[in-house]
Amino acid sequence: MSRVKLKTLLDRSIKNMGDVQQGVKDKILLLIRKAYEEDINVQISSGYRSDAEQQKLYNQGRNSPGNIVTRAKPGQSVHNYGLAVDYFLTTWDGAKATWTVNNDWRRVAEIGKSLGFSWGGDWTGFTDYPHLELTNGLSWRDLNRGRRPSNEFLNKGVTRKGHSGYKTYLLQQKLKSLGYKLKVDGFFGSGTDKVVRQFQRVHALEVDGFYGPSTQAKLEHELEGVAVAENEKEEENKMEENKDQPSKWAKEDWEEAKENGYFDGSRPQDTITREEAAVVVNRLRHNFREIIKRNEGTIENLTKAIQKLNL
Repeated sequence: MSRVKLKTLLDRSIKNMGDVQQGVKDKILLLIRKAYEEDINVQISSGYRSDAEQQKLYNQGRNSPGNIVTRAKPGQSVHNYGLAVDYFLTTWDGAKATWTVNNDWRRVAEIGKSLGFSWGGDWTGFTDYPHLELTNGLSWRDLNRGRRPSNEFLNKGVTRKGHSGYKTYLLQQKLKSLGYKLKVDGFFGSGTDKVVRQFQRVHALEVDGFYGPSTQAKLEHELEGVAVAENEKEEENKMEENKDQPSKWAKEDWEEAKENGYFDGSRPQDTITREEAAVVVNRLRHNFREIIKRNEGTIENLTKAIQKLNL
């Protein structure tokens, strides 16, 4: 059984999250990536929830069939403000959902908490094990009054120090691929800030530590150069590998030339040097002289016969 692709889990989750806050989405994508690296398949089942959707969910087990799954009326759920998601685990191939709250489930919650989320499994009374919310301590009542977590906490604005999430993770990966030394963990701390400023300084950009448009453009340009260089190196390696094997159309003649001592059998597709050409010509000369020596009588008789024909 092959494992479900990370991209599949990410794409499914993006679709199911809907219109959550950008910071929530960014951090959740990193969570899925980190869990995947630990052999845990996690997927988001829901994210933003409209008032109408919240009312329908609240009615379940009360005015409509099913079990009661929430105590929150419209406006009373953090989901209504785009600051919460629900998750589940999947089988190895990603074909089925699993809802058992085991060590893997709790590990996902720990990753979420490291990114600033609160976990419903820590609640007393009405525990909600699939629930993760990014409120920085604010309640639904605070949100209903118009309060919100800080812009930095929600990764709003240009990616910079204090942010954490998938964007930072990808930035770190790109910088590392250019040879910069930094930890690739999705947290934009002092180390990442230092490297971003170093990159900006090297390329005569404004040194502010912000991963803004000009820094993004320059980084992508440098990565393209690396990609081209890597492709050229790969082609060179392929050519070097091919030089060790003769082409199909020349294989038979090449083997015969080796047997006759004209070449040592190495670099069949490489360019011949003047020294090698001299050796081949000299070996041919010696071989012709040896053939003539062995067949002097035959050649002399053949010469006389030709002379008679010409009379």
